[in-house]
Amino acid sequence: MSRGKIARYVGRGLAIVASLTVSAALIYAQSSNDTVPKPTETTKAAPPAAPPPPPAGGVRIADPAEVAALAANVPMPSEGQQFTFPLPTGVTPESGLQVKTIWAARTIGVLFQEIKTIYGYRQDPLRWHPEGLAIDVMIPDYHSEAGILLGDQVAGYALANAKRWGVNHVIWRQKIYPGVGGGNWTSDYGNETANHYDHVHIATDGGGYPTGRETYFITSMTPAPPD
Repeated sequence: MSRGKIARYVGRGLAIVASLTVSAALIYAQSSNDTVPKPTETTKAAPPAAPPPPPAGGVRIADPAEVAALAANVPMPSEGQQFTFPLPTGVTPESGLQVKTIWAARTIGVLFQEIKTIYGYRQDPLRWHPEGLAIDVMIPDYHSEAGILLGDQVAGYALANAKRWGVNHVIWRQKIYPGVGGGNWTSDYGNETANHYDHVHIATDGGGYPTGRETYFITSMTPAPPD
């Protein structure tokens, strides 16, 4: 079954398909633009406002209220809902990743169809990417209102699934959101990538490397990873 078909099925079950939210924002923006009169010879259109500069300083750790607020904006499936379609391999290169990281990457790739690039394993001075514990979800048009909304939804969904995926921390827009593992990771800073303005970084506790027998679903995986 294609990723698109699975996304449509899951969207009906979850009642959240991030693409619908973003599309609604874009439709609203378009309809608002239609009501603005076109500039005449005597009236010039105002230039677009420049995006606000990033806050000074480095990445900071969010307090518990900020973590809860971001996660609360993402509806979660009820315990009784069953999703029988396995998640396909998506846009994430899975070589070197551990099972909970793969599970998170596949789920995000199916539910958030706007996401076209997710990075995983790479060499790095910190342990998360080299040990297959982290993914970087690249946010398209991340300066725009729609891009920020999409990043908020991805980060919020990861935090809402912190227990299921063993999320240690999420980093988005110069802020670390601790998960179930405490989230004491700190970042170099100085540009938008280091400050995580163009991507959502999600780190899990891994769950071990895949054996090839795993099947991933939205709310479960088989065989289940060890506690």
